[in-house]
Amino acid sequence: MLTLIIFLASFVSLAFWFLFKENNEIRGIFGKLFLSSFGLYLGMALLMPGVVSWSTLAINIVFLFGAGFFLNTFSSSKIIFIPMLILMTIGYYCGVRGIDWFPFAESDALEQTTSTSTNIDGLDPDNELLVEVSNGHQLSELQTIIDQYQLKLEPAFALKDGASTDLDDYYAVNIPTNQIAHYDAIVATFKASNLIDHIEANEVLSLDPSESIAKDVLARKKKKYTANDPDVEKVWGHEAMDVEALYELLATQKIQPKKKAKIAIIDTGVDAKHEDLNSSFVSISTDHNTDPHGHGTHCAGIAAAVSNNGIGIASFAPTGDFVEVTSVKVFGKYGNTTQRTIINGMLLAADNGADVLSMSLGGPATAQSQRAYKQAVKYANKKGGIVVVAAGNENIDARKRAPASVDGVITVAALAPDLDKAVFSNDVSGLKMGIAAPGVDIYSTIPNNKYEYFNGTSMATPYVAGLLGLMKSIQPKLTTEEAYKILKQTGLETRNTKVTGALIHPANAVKSLLKK
Repeated sequence: MLTLIIFLASFVSLAFWFLFKENNEIRGIFGKLFLSSFGLYLGMALLMPGVVSWSTLAINIVFLFGAGFFLNTFSSSKIIFIPMLILMTIGYYCGVRGIDWFPFAESDALEQTTSTSTNIDGLDPDNELLVEVSNGHQLSELQTIIDQYQLKLEPAFALKDGASTDLDDYYAVNIPTNQIAHYDAIVATFKASNLIDHIEANEVLSLDPSESIAKDVLARKKKKYTANDPDVEKVWGHEAMDVEALYELLATQKIQPKKKAKIAIIDTGVDAKHEDLNSSFVSISTDHNTDPHGHGTHCAGIAAAVSNNGIGIASFAPTGDFVEVTSVKVFGKYGNTTQRTIINGMLLAADNGADVLSMSLGGPATAQSQRAYKQAVKYANKKGGIVVVAAGNENIDARKRAPASVDGVITVAALAPDLDKAVFSNDVSGLKMGIAAPGVDIYSTIPNNKYEYFNGTSMATPYVAGLLGLMKSIQPKLTTEEAYKILKQTGLETRNTKVTGALIHPANAVKSLLKK
């Protein structure tokens, strides 16, 4: 969607560059806008593989200059030029997004045609589709379709316990470049075969931008804290969630964990050598133990920074006996991933004993994208894991995001220091299990033994994951539904609890857990 907006911005600025060719000052402004927006679009297309397919790039360039120079022929008449520019812009947008906007689009024949039209821009160029073969049928029965379109299929997901899920029936479908124009026909042919239960696009997803802020914004009054970590005073959530009460409860009640709960950060990787994480970090594979972006390491610190080590910040666990943290890297070096990669990350975490899966990621939700995610959540639940997901940063209904809207996950909204909904945070009021945590001006670990402030529901999510890890260490058999009920009943009111959900209160949650 972002690339589409940037491309349209370059088209419109090019058009106005032509329209005002007699006015050097205005033309110069639109010329700079065109060059900057088109340069950004090309940069994203060339430097972030998978965001824009090569075929789409070629088509868009032809459209940009073809339509632009066509409009130039009418630039002497604004009465003609402006309506044509509006129609061409809306028509292009609706065509790419698959939106019917002509008055006659209500006919049955046209509905049947447009309802299957899919934009391949934004799909994984290596595996555009995910197909679930029906029980009782074999992949070999699809060979006619495979041969017809020269497709390549491989098992979509790697998991240890295939008997407990249908995810082992999923295959990733690679459509060769010379067949990509037949995308809709391929989807229709699979559906008509009666050999599959489900088919969906394997979309490319990108990290939500996390915004660093100036350190002097958060000058706070120094107080005495139980934890000896020097930067606790920079963590405003420590006071908002009354973490001191949690430390006191754990100490006075002499609460001991029944196990060390494992929190899996499914993200950009984690800097396993960070000074405030290394003693609590356990590795699934060295492939996951570095973080070129910093996003995953920041989340890991929020969830499980080592407390009382005299370094950096503190987490909910006062000692290293309660939780450990691991990393599952699902984002590539350019900050992109796919639905298939995310689900494989969930399965890997579950198969490696994760008690909590922390997922500060997501993308647009569709009816199709829910199915595989839902099965992955069920798989993790059967393995004893609780899945926690970021609500998203678009200031929209979180039901429009996946996996935030998938049944069985706890979805986290972000709060500002005044306990109002963060301006960017999505609304979780329409979800079954929405909750809130601090998500603005969050100070935590980043690679190379550094620390920084970030904003986002990405930051709120590991707060909840860290608390759930603590709770699972005390009550290992705790289920998602039981955990959410406790969080909701013991949480604090925000300035708009209906929209954000309750603010987690760790001490109250642990007290409630001990009564069970």
